[in-house]
Amino acid sequence: MSQAALRWTVCGLAGAMVALTSVSGPAQEKKAPPKVARQRVDPSAERVSGVIVKVEPIKSGAEPRGAVRLTINTAAVWRDWARDQVSAEGNQSPRKAAERGANSVATKGQPQDKDTLVVVQVSPDSKVETRFRTSTDEASKGASTPAAARDTGAGPKGRSPGARQQVARPVQYKAADLKTGLFIEADFRRAGGDNAVSTVAVIRPVSDTAPTEKPAGK
Repeated sequence: MSQAALRWTVCGLAGAMVALTSVSGPAQEKKAPPKVARQRVDPSAERVSGVIVKVEPIKSGAEPRGAVRLTINTAAVWRDWARDQVSAEGNQSPRKAAERGANSVATKGQPQDKDTLVVVQVSPDSKVETRFRTSTDEASKGASTPAAARDTGAGPKGRSPGARQQVARPVQYKAADLKTGLFIEADFRRAGGDNAVSTVAVIRPVSDTAPTEKPAGK
């Protein structure tokens, strides 16, 4: 092969490599995964759960009528507290439920100091929910009905064969029902030096299995 032909061959191969690089480059760039924007988290938003150990009406002119200050003991463990609190259908009155909770060993036996107590403020604008959990369910937020709580929680479910479930409407708690002894979960934000609650859920324990009664006539 002559030197002229060799030079043309080398130039042709170099040009082909350049063209191939320019074509494959953008293709490879297109395959790169898009960047996912990180969600911004409000650092002032917090959640606390535990037993109410103190309820104080706020009688300041700057606060709306009906506002209350709750002191929550976060050292109270749900499993221990709920063990002797189970109300199968959640139809125990708020007053009796609070009294029983306040006198439980899990409430009285836990330390109460600056490291375990959290103070929050509930206003008339705060949302009050009633939620249900089995005594063995320590992870979920709870369910809106006892039956749904049994489906969500751990442990045995269902009811005895040949029996039918009692029908009872569970009690729905209001702000006026927030009393010492109740187990709650509160979402709040720091505002003006106070922990202002946006939502507070009264969490009621239910049995792992549905209550039963014998069919009529048996």
